[in-house]
Amino acid sequence: MVWDGMRPDLMSCDNTPNLLKFAQNGVTFADNHSCFPTLTRLNSASISTSAYPTTHGLMGNNILATELNPYHGISTGDYHNLVAFNQVTNHQLLTTNSIAHIVAKSGGTVATATSCSTGAAFLLDHQQNGLIVNHSYVFPKSTPIVKQFGSAPEANYPNIGRNTYAIDVLTEYILPETQPNLTYVWLSDPDHTQHHYGLGTAENMEAIRHMDDNLGRILSTIKSLRIEPDIFILSDHGFVTHEQPIKITQRLVEAGLKASEKSRDVICVDTHIYIEDNDEERIDQIVHFLQKEAWCGPIFTHHMESGNWKYGHVDGTLSLKLIGNDHPRAGNILYAYNWSCQTNANGIRGTSTGGSHCGHGSISPFELKTMLFASGPNLKSGLVSQVPSGNIDVGLTSLYLLGIEPTGKHDGRILYEALTNGPNPEEVYFTKETTWVEKGNGTPPFKEIVQRSHVKDTWYLDKGSVFR
Repeated sequence: MVWDGMRPDLMSCDNTPNLLKFAQNGVTFADNHSCFPTLTRLNSASISTSAYPTTHGLMGNNILATELNPYHGISTGDYHNLVAFNQVTNHQLLTTNSIAHIVAKSGGTVATATSCSTGAAFLLDHQQNGLIVNHSYVFPKSTPIVKQFGSAPEANYPNIGRNTYAIDVLTEYILPETQPNLTYVWLSDPDHTQHHYGLGTAENMEAIRHMDDNLGRILSTIKSLRIEPDIFILSDHGFVTHEQPIKITQRLVEAGLKASEKSRDVICVDTHIYIEDNDEERIDQIVHFLQKEAWCGPIFTHHMESGNWKYGHVDGTLSLKLIGNDHPRAGNILYAYNWSCQTNANGIRGTSTGGSHCGHGSISPFELKTMLFASGPNLKSGLVSQVPSGNIDVGLTSLYLLGIEPTGKHDGRILYEALTNGPNPEEVYFTKETTWVEKGNGTPPFKEIVQRSHVKDTWYLDKGSVFR
């Protein structure tokens, strides 16, 4: 179950009593990580594949697909765009197997109930291996969801109507009628409301309380049906208050680094920058421009052909490979917005440049740190684990609990320390690694740092920072 955009530090006895009880009876992963960039659809793909963008190929909330639009990125929030992209890429929307596909191929059943964007829902099971219910569509169309439940209500803040609709379908049809082996539940709040009203507002707290009520309904239904599933509750990314909007395309045009707002020589898609013909001189110019901009945080380019793979081939940058974004679909440049630990008017820490009002997508710990709790017959009880974990781990752990071998390439790990027959967290060795790079000529001074956590061969991104 995904609570979109939920920060762990917004939990409380008043707002989330059901979630707290769930956590107390199960496993709390105290150091869980989102995937960077901290965007919803990218993390939907990461959750569905247990992989980073470098493996699954879904690079952001918008993606460059020149066959569909040669001038701008297309939104992954609309599943019609994803279907079209899947067709022009020869059915390679995602470039590794999804967990849903693996379960279905093993003979298992899959179901998805969501109130998030149509694209985020579709990415959980893009090959339509099982039932998918969203406020805008139902797959397969023959499933009697609309006949039984009617059409989903319009969106609102908080998104109570649509969230309730998804839970109605889950508790009154999916769980009692189909009892799938793997079930995804993705609700749009508190993200939906936070974007509109901000962090720490009364509306934000109302949305969180509503999410907790939904959890209570799910747990009550499970108890009444006398089924004992292993349940994971997580958030796809964190959230911060934005300090100023940044119009990168306009800024590049003004700096003489892009011919016009609609030109193809430089195309900006989310925080990826694509340069026509991979023009190295233009790549260098744009990187050095960004290094001077106070609003810009760490900058990443393709890794050096010789030397340490952690470093980008442009002076003063780290590599896309270091942060799990070195897919052929990545831009020539990927930048993050600068961030701070400042509090907003409601006392919530974490700010960033970029965007407007309130959001996510950057490389701060407030966006990378997410919640993850698990409870069930095969999981320990009353455990708080300090071992680093991530959204990329949930799918592989689910396959293990189902007794299914993974196929394809995946970047996550099985969370053995949470299993009843697994080691204690204190027995799991992990490390923290800091990688930094400094601009060679030092004029103007620029240094960027990335911190990662490691558990054996699996790594997680903690944060990235710059110093000028």
